[in-house]
Amino acid sequence: CGVVTTSICLRGTMENGKLVWNDPDNEGRRVSPDHPDPHCQLALTCSAWRYLYEQKQDLEHLWGRCVVFARMKPDDKINVVKYLQGRGLVVGMAGDGGNDCGGLRAAHAGLALSDAEASMVAPFSTGRLGKGAAKNDISLTTVPDLIREGRACLATNMATFMYFMVYAFLLTTLRTFYIVFLNISLGEWVWMTNDIGVGVIMMFFMTQSWAKPTLAKYRPTATLLGLRTISGVMVPYGLGCILLALLTVILHSTAWYDPLNPNWIHVLPKDWMKKGDNYDSAIGVLILFIVLSTTAYVNTYGGDFRRAICRNVGINIMYALFLFVVFFMALSKPNELNCIYRVNCDTQSSLACKNIPVLSQLSVGGTGGCFLGVQVRYWQEETDSHPDYVPLDPDHPWWQPVPEKDCLPPGSTLAKIPLNSTTISTGKGFKVVDDCTGPNNCYSWHFKWLLAVCLAIYVILYHGFLQLVLLGPVARALRGRQRREDKRLLSDDASSDSSSDGSETADLTV
Repeated sequence: CGVVTTSICLRGTMENGKLVWNDPDNEGRRVSPDHPDPHCQLALTCSAWRYLYEQKQDLEHLWGRCVVFARMKPDDKINVVKYLQGRGLVVGMAGDGGNDCGGLRAAHAGLALSDAEASMVAPFSTGRLGKGAAKNDISLTTVPDLIREGRACLATNMATFMYFMVYAFLLTTLRTFYIVFLNISLGEWVWMTNDIGVGVIMMFFMTQSWAKPTLAKYRPTATLLGLRTISGVMVPYGLGCILLALLTVILHSTAWYDPLNPNWIHVLPKDWMKKGDNYDSAIGVLILFIVLSTTAYVNTYGGDFRRAICRNVGINIMYALFLFVVFFMALSKPNELNCIYRVNCDTQSSLACKNIPVLSQLSVGGTGGCFLGVQVRYWQEETDSHPDYVPLDPDHPWWQPVPEKDCLPPGSTLAKIPLNSTTISTGKGFKVVDDCTGPNNCYSWHFKWLLAVCLAIYVILYHGFLQLVLLGPVARALRGRQRREDKRLLSDDASSDSSSDGSETADLTV
């Protein structure tokens, strides 16, 4: 089974109160731990172990070569486990009976090969039959499967942790920036899509990647503050912040950009969801969707512990759907889908959303209502200044567009500032596009393509970072350097050389 790796394994027993060594393959040959092979591995009976356990000095020289512990009593199994733990090793134990309970509980990882009493105290248990020669018995051949599944589970847990950290950091940064500096927010369905579409559905499919059929030579990271975990969080978050800053600067430098503070048009508190009816919030929506969906997707890459992502059909469908929605909204003309998320939307398309089943019924007012874009301010100022204007609500003397009147101002205002004027159906007096009617946040075609290119570059950079750094040659180089450092440290302890050979795990046959 691979426990004994040397050509000779000497057996230690007690005879007449003395520790006696013999070669099971040649009983007549006189042997000792240093003869004929000073590096051969050793097997100990229960009495031999007890003798060495009391003779600490002898055990200190031999423990690294002891690989088989035969006919051990329950207390002796516990002592073996604790002694090896005291030597700084990570100790695993497998057992199938009640006399193994103490050792299973004392070990760092205990595996009960039974559904009986041993399974009550062991962290892990299996009643599955083995493979090959052990196909009719519960066997240690299930241990690699346990490790594979455990490592895949750990890798998945770390992946979902990194996603939620990116979500927390990016969403907090974006909301803080928009509220503090611009006093704006995002549309109501943006939050629902993030929390359900990505946070629930894509997270579910992230957990559906099966373990890889082969056992890797190393384990996945388990530290929340390790280099891999921190870089896996900070890189997408940092790229997202750079993307937000870059697109905001480019947007504000365009000739047609018209800033909007919702307080300028006296948006009512009940219309909080319409604080996303502006040019800036639309960028935030696209960045939020592309960063979060890509983070969920790339953290589902198989690597060395989970099967290839191409075999996870659900996550591929969801990611393709999000990519389609993001780039469609970035490049399309005003339509109902865009107006659900308040991206490239105008008044005409916003009013058309009232015909969308379910969404219009669930909406708190944003779906199917008027678009409170920056152009509303010009209509409002003209209407409020007219001497004949009588507000519908004395407590709110400022004019506001309402769906019942097709979101249009009084006739006197329309006579001076008609619907098709460059002040209303375009941006800041510039004819940005020909397809927007009424107040809007339509981008120019030049900016649309620039926006799409920037989003695509973000996706490529993030995928490249994961493939080249976290799962590629950079990660392999760092692991190789760590292994060499571990070997150097272990080589300082001469008694550990023959047993550990650079490994930190002890394999026991009890």
